[in-house]
Amino acid sequence: MYRRLRLANKLLSIEYAAFTDIQSLLKFIPSFKENHPKIKLELNKVLLKDIAEYLQKGIYDVAVAFDSEFKGKEEILTHTLYSGRYYAAVSKQHPLFCCESISKDELYKYPLVMLNPMVIGDSYYLMIQHAMEDGYQPNILRTADDVETKLFYIITENLIGFFPDNYDLADLKEEVRFIPIHDSHHTFKIEIGYLKNNSNPALYSFLHQIQNSI
Repeated sequence: MYRRLRLANKLLSIEYAAFTDIQSLLKFIPSFKENHPKIKLELNKVLLKDIAEYLQKGIYDVAVAFDSEFKGKEEILTHTLYSGRYYAAVSKQHPLFCCESISKDELYKYPLVMLNPMVIGDSYYLMIQHAMEDGYQPNILRTADDVETKLFYIITENLIGFFPDNYDLADLKEEVRFIPIHDSHHTFKIEIGYLKNNSNPALYSFLHQIQNSI
């Protein structure tokens, strides 16, 4: 019933989990709205761990998220919006703060803070896998339920956190610094995902716009 209603109203429902997702998507929206003024876009924020499940259940037409959430799910097709690397985020009290870049050896000498796996799902375990591919067992001293709490522990407890290279620190640039990591497996993609059997015409108009813009 909900899918038929979306078809009738030319509605495209989009789910996302983080600000970086929206950053990657927004640049495509003005031209899409100009070319398809009758299609209504509906945006909803969900936990990263729920992204793929909600897409598979047909609750949303499109998901924008890290590629880790779509891996191994054959019914979901994807297009890459942004490819990048994770940087080490450190406070100005941290011994690495003045470094222009760091090696894997330097990174893993220090304890880490990560977002809770109950919040980010498979991305948590992929981060651990990347660390193991770097040749190290990460020392995760704390987990946080949101980015704000993660930044709090980076500043107050001198922990290292991983952040996407396109994340905007805004007012915390004097307190926290992002440092590139040499030869690390900590990379990511931000992708749009959709079910291969989704027949919503608004979806295909949206995908056509994205593909022509990338």
